[in-house]
Amino acid sequence: MLLKYFATAQIIRSFSSLRPEMDAANMIKLIKTCIPPLDGSHHKGQAGRIGVVGGSLEYTGAPYFAGISALKVGADLVHIFCSTPAANVIKSYSPELIVHPLLDTKNSINEISPWLERLHVIVIGPGLGRDAKILNVASELIKIIETKKIPLIIDADGLYLITENPELLKKFSSPVILTPNKIEFERLSNKLNGESGFSALGKNITILRKGATDELFSYCSELKWKNCTGGSGRRCGGQGDLLSGSIATFLHWNQANSDKLDIGIHTDKSLLASSLSCFAASTLIRSCNSKAFQEKGRSMLATDMIEHIHGAFKDLYGE
Repeated sequence: MLLKYFATAQIIRSFSSLRPEMDAANMIKLIKTCIPPLDGSHHKGQAGRIGVVGGSLEYTGAPYFAGISALKVGADLVHIFCSTPAANVIKSYSPELIVHPLLDTKNSINEISPWLERLHVIVIGPGLGRDAKILNVASELIKIIETKKIPLIIDADGLYLITENPELLKKFSSPVILTPNKIEFERLSNKLNGESGFSALGKNITILRKGATDELFSYCSELKWKNCTGGSGRRCGGQGDLLSGSIATFLHWNQANSDKLDIGIHTDKSLLASSLSCFAASTLIRSCNSKAFQEKGRSMLATDMIEHIHGAFKDLYGE
């Protein structure tokens, strides 16, 4: 209990929000109400069926990190849709991941589409690469995801795709979360003629800018916040993938329990769920980074952070 108290106290000291309704303590309280209890009342799949679109010859670790973090946070099933050369490698990382080598097949859209209906949240981008044919497939999948109203998270090379074609997101009525780092954020901002242009992406878009301080941008100004709790000076690859996978699981939980989300002001529940999911995952992964860095220091890798997901989750949100 003492450890949990100090962990929460540190978060409150390192967190800033534009509104008192969105302070750290209130957000953590709301997040806890949406986490499915481990009381045997749920069937397999109910706690989250997550899809990850990404994985190429060069990049096999990224989709693994996104998928395994979604599972470790508490999702039940993760499907990874990758290119053929990446499939066996990703399978060798973990038997828990369901791997579909379909992105580069002749009828990729027709083969992937039936799977989408089974998924609660989809992450596009980790390890996707810049191959024009694969990016075209990803574009078509985004259009299908929009029509099926599935919540979507876009990271890494998926952000490159959106920066090149922002129109892909304009018709979304389901929540979309973009997770750019500093450089990706600047590219997107330049494309849209500054931060004021973010609203042109669509009213259901949330942007989480990653960095020494994570910062949330929302169509609803009341839901913005900054978070600099935890973390370390170690910037090893894979941390953004852990974040995107974690957001996916929290987003399913918060969307499924949106009736419990109330911050005392009138606001869009989907945007509130997106903001809370980003905060929950940001705080969790920053805590994992801090814990792993204390053990490994300069030698810390993203794989070391995975082992701390359970401990960080328990400290922050309980069992």
